[in-house]
This record gives sequence, C-alpha cells and structure tokens, in this order.
Amino acid sequence: MYQVPNIAMWEDLISLPKPQLKDICIDLGLSEKGSVDELCDRIWQHISPNSELQIQALGKSKEYLLGGKTSITWFTFDEELTGLKNKIVEELKEDIFNKMVVPSGESITADPVIFSGAIGNSADEYYIRFIQRIGNTRNVYVNQISYRPRTATTTVYFDERKKFLEVRAEPKRANKIAQSIARLLKQQISMEQVKVAAPYGYSAERIADALNGELFDAKAKPELLLENFNEEHAAAVVEILRAIDNYFDNEDIGALSSSLESTKEKFGEEYLKVPFAALIVNGLDKIGMGVSERDLRGMPFYDYFKPHLQPQGGYIRFPQVKDGLTTYHTIRIGLTTNSVQFVTPATESVIGYVRNCLVSI
Repeated sequence: MYQVPNIAMWEDLISLPKPQLKDICIDLGLSEKGSVDELCDRIWQHISPNSELQIQALGKSKEYLLGGKTSITWFTFDEELTGLKNKIVEELKEDIFNKMVVPSGESITADPVIFSGAIGNSADEYYIRFIQRIGNTRNVYVNQISYRPRTATTTVYFDERKKFLEVRAEPKRANKIAQSIARLLKQQISMEQVKVAAPYGYSAERIADALNGELFDAKAKPELLLENFNEEHAAAVVEILRAIDNYFDNEDIGALSSSLESTKEKFGEEYLKVPFAALIVNGLDKIGMGVSERDLRGMPFYDYFKPHLQPQGGYIRFPQVKDGLTTYHTIRIGLTTNSVQFVTPATESVIGYVRNCLVSI
C-alpha cells in the first residue's frame, strides 16, 4: 500500500528546501551540485520507476512533502466513517492506494478527480490527492497556436476515527473538493465546514493566544458606519490633526484652541458624541496595522483604534520546538472564509499543532 513518498509529485519535490534536496542526492549516491531544478530532475529520474526507492529516498522528508505554503479548510461528519477508504475505492473501481491513476491531459476538466492515495500514521488516517483543470496555457509556435491544460493538485487528509477531513487548498477550491467527495459517495454522508474562528468570537487575538503566538498584523474595517458623514466632516477631522501637528511645531496653545473650536462647530451635535478615533477611520473600506518581530497588541496606536474596528483577519506568528530547535511559523486567519493559510512552509507536525489547537474534533 502506498505511503506518502509514493504519491509525491514534482511540485512537492521542488518545494523542499535545497539542503534537503542535496542530502537526498548524497544518500542516493547522486551529485549534489547544481540548482534546485537540476537536483529535483536528478532525484525524480532516479526514483520515479521504483516505489521502494521513493520511500527510501523521501522517507526523511515526508513531513514536508504534502504541506508547504497552503490554505486549509476542515470539514466534519456526523456519520460513522469507519470503512470510508474502502467505499472510496469501491466507487472509483480503482485501488488508488496501490496504483496511481493519472488521467490524460485532454480528459482533465474543472471537476476534481482522484488519482492517488496513501496511508498515514495509522489505519484510520490516509491522504487522497485530486487533480483538476484550473485554466489553459497558450503555446505559440510561429503561426501555430495550441493549448494545454493548466492543472492544480489538492491533498485531502482523512481521519476516520475523529470523523473529519482536511482540504489543503484555497477556500473556493476546498469547497469544490468537498462537494466532489460527497458526489462520489452518492450523498451517503453529510459534512459540515468547521467554523474555525467561531469558538474564538471571530477574534484573531484569541486565536493567537490559543496558539501561544503573536498577532503581528491585523486587518479590519470601521465598526461604525456614519451615513451622513460627508467631505466637510472629513476635512474637519484633518484640520484637527493638522492643528495638533502645528502645536508641536510652534507651541501656540491659543491657535490650537481656536482651531479646535472652529472645527467643533462643523461636526454638529450628532458627531460630537462620536469618539474621535471612530471619526478618523470612518469612510475607509480596509484598515491594516502591523509590526515586525513582536506582538501588535500593547502597541498604543493599535489599542487606541481597536474598540472602533471590526476585525477581518490577521497574521499570527507562533513557535514550534522539534529536536530541541525552535522554529517560527506564520499563518493568516480567514475570519470570513473559515480557513487557515500557512504563509511559511508547514510540516505535518505544524499542521497537526494548529489543527489540535483550533479545531474541536
């Protein structure tokens, strides 16, 4: 039965760090010289005909092969999933866990199709890979034009015991994959997308705490929408900010007071009751704030505006310790798409950590 190295594709191999590729070449008795492309080509040609050699060569890298920079969406099932792997094989009429079934380029459409599968760390865990057409690439040779399919490969991780699946693709494609699985099984099972952010009140800050991480970049939109707020009101806000700037230049408290009084009249009774921070951000569609190498929380500017903003997501940096070495990983939380995007390449253990921390399965 296939293991993870047996279902690795060229795109998985080329995403490995160059030092790993060089080590693989050394272990295989191949030259470790050259570019990433040359190393991958050398490895691929050497191991592709031999499944045992694939496991031997890529076994040390299997943590990295099906992860990488990917988005993840989770789906849960109400029904018992025991035997689901066998049902999939029965419906496909192909044992994808012992044979790769790659469709011809001409037959690939926008509908995802399964072409391979591999067992995971236990009998209840396994991976299935899909391929689908996501566009067409035009080739021009002199006066001849031809097209070839542009495809995308998606990995789905199943855990029958915990009754969930994990789709490693951008959110729109993930939903299409989930629908494809339901159709394959003729709606014998029903699945529901996990609302990752819901248990945390759709707060990127609380998600960062769950991961023992730092929120270093946040996206938001104004909490209040002031319908009658016009250009004159916006100009008055700018006048106040400019008056404060001028005061620090000339220390003329009289000029500052006079400017504040004149702009105060332009707001009228309605907007005098609105916090000034809310007036500053009103009318903006998107607001982003970020810092480097530290947590955004506790920064005076962020804390000042936070009560007047509606979170739309953010970037979180969290540590992982393996073999005594601490590495840092970055994810982006999609509060509206209920997905997690790994901005830095993720291993299986890092994905597992995020899954265990955020998803109640």
